[in-house]
Amino acid sequence: MNTYRAIFKDQLTETPKVQSETQESGYSSHLGWVFLCNQFTDPPKSFRTYSSLYSASETFTYYTPNTFYRRDQRHAGALRWLNAMVIDIDVKNGQNEGLILPDVLDLITNTGLPGPSLIVSTPSGGFHVYWYFSQAKRALPKVTEHYRRIQQTIAEAVNGDPQAVGAERWFRIPTHQNTIYQSDNRVSFDDLCNWFSIHIEEQTEEKKSICADAANLLQHAAIQRLLQGVSKGQRDNTCYTLALAFKASGYSESETESSLHDWNKKNQPAMTQLDVKRKVKSAFKKSAPLGPSAYWIRTLSGLAFTYKVWDEAKPREERKYSHFDEWEKDIIRYLKKQGGQVCAAQRKIAQAITSSSDRSISIPYSTFKKVIDYLVQIGIISKKVEGKGRAAVTYLTLKKDYKVVPFRRKTKSKINGLDSNTFIDQVVGGTFFGLSQALSPYRYFWATPILYLIGREIP
Repeated sequence: MNTYRAIFKDQLTETPKVQSETQESGYSSHLGWVFLCNQFTDPPKSFRTYSSLYSASETFTYYTPNTFYRRDQRHAGALRWLNAMVIDIDVKNGQNEGLILPDVLDLITNTGLPGPSLIVSTPSGGFHVYWYFSQAKRALPKVTEHYRRIQQTIAEAVNGDPQAVGAERWFRIPTHQNTIYQSDNRVSFDDLCNWFSIHIEEQTEEKKSICADAANLLQHAAIQRLLQGVSKGQRDNTCYTLALAFKASGYSESETESSLHDWNKKNQPAMTQLDVKRKVKSAFKKSAPLGPSAYWIRTLSGLAFTYKVWDEAKPREERKYSHFDEWEKDIIRYLKKQGGQVCAAQRKIAQAITSSSDRSISIPYSTFKKVIDYLVQIGIISKKVEGKGRAAVTYLTLKKDYKVVPFRRKTKSKINGLDSNTFIDQVVGGTFFGLSQALSPYRYFWATPILYLIGREIP
């Protein structure tokens, strides 16, 4: 299977070395061992050739995407190469109920992560999401430890299993039957390290804003809607989100639990009291966030929500922060002022772009990335990145022939329904596999409808 070669590359040989070849060339410090098993409690089997791996994969269920230098030990200390970042997204016990492939891709996009290389479906309805590394990373102890931190952070960001982490873990063997998405995307380990640093920085800023706005948190319309009760499939996420909201508002653990038991009576059907208690305990543990995720409040309630703006929209001159479409205009004006092109680190460019209503306010970096991606997508600007990591330089160019100005309709989001005549081929740089997952890829555009006014430019 090409999937194995895409992951392991030259870490496996085509056929076993005969003893004479080993004596002549010595033992390789580059090759790695892959482990396979059927049950986690069974003794695993180790393989180091493609021929034996292909044969064995037909009778085994799980394997290790990262390789080891010992054939008899499968633990973090015996790892040799890190080949891919893999996240387990479970769909069980009400968690992620109804989640389908396009939802998974949306979650990844919303976190600012690069597109995945492979997605495998599991029998429970869950997903194993892969990011292949452009170059295998040597599994030194500090690198392996940081890999685990990044893996856990990505899992939390995409609502995956934060406990299913570790470079030595088992994952379901990819097959033609369970592979539902595949692309040529690859990332470097350094790219994920940079994403991790930025994500932690944004989380820190978000936590600060939570503390500042906590007094009004429970009065927000989005929270009030969730407090009216939810249906099955939303209860677990909503309970945890509300527990964090109560914690951020100064409620104790016992007060939060009491309030959520009252809230639970409004659910259809109600959760068990034990489940409510577990969610509250999880929200109040030391490693839990200081407050709820703005993304999940928006997703669960269906209402606009931020940590900064609680009231209904005011005239722009009276607002401290601008909306998405207003930042679009500010970016375009800035590029026109600079002669149509800028070249610098993305953070420096973001700092230079200020609000037209308040020159003391620069565009938030997370917003800047989303707006730039959108303007590139609709063909107003082009983007080119040279270099890697913090030394990377970004070129943003305003296209000379652009005459399309985006205007968003003030309508509610609409999800495209299934159509028996719809055929799925390509989606977001990758390919869908299997019509059972069929949902139109154009859902990504219909979720935020756009009108285009031709022939006008922003003054």
